[in-house]
Amino acid sequence: MIRRSWFTSSAAAVAVGLASAVPPPAAASPPADPLAAAFEGGGAHCTARPENPHWSSGAADRRILFKTRVACAGTYPAVTVRIDGQLLRGPLVGPKAVAAFSSREQTVRNGKTATFYTPLADAKQVSAPGWYTGVIRGRITAPQPGNLDDGHTQTVRLE
Repeated sequence: MIRRSWFTSSAAAVAVGLASAVPPPAAASPPADPLAAAFEGGGAHCTARPENPHWSSGAADRRILFKTRVACAGTYPAVTVRIDGQLLRGPLVGPKAVAAFSSREQTVRNGKTATFYTPLADAKQVSAPGWYTGVIRGRITAPQPGNLDDGHTQTVRLE
């Protein structure tokens, strides 16, 4: 079963190599890394940087995942961040299908970094070699909700 991505417009931009042409939302400052997501809420600013999909070295079985590192700074001692991630399988150029997904909220302390995994350890795992891209959508949910922003990894071949 092919699951349709909520990340259709940006995934399509990744597929044709135009992701850098998609501007970030006006409410957030663009991140220094064009693949990262930048979002803010109240007086807090966060940057989410997804890392390229790779074979897990920490799991006993052979599985593919990607990590997103989120760092926040601002007027609050901590904020709650939600990251929705999708691991897409498909060629460098062309259509991609959702192989796995995740959705999680974590508290990120001011000046610290939190790690989000896609897929989550207790979710459906991916182990088939192929071309993979990680895409994310992030936002601050508390103490004051903020804007959404999207980010993605490079498309990589895993054998």
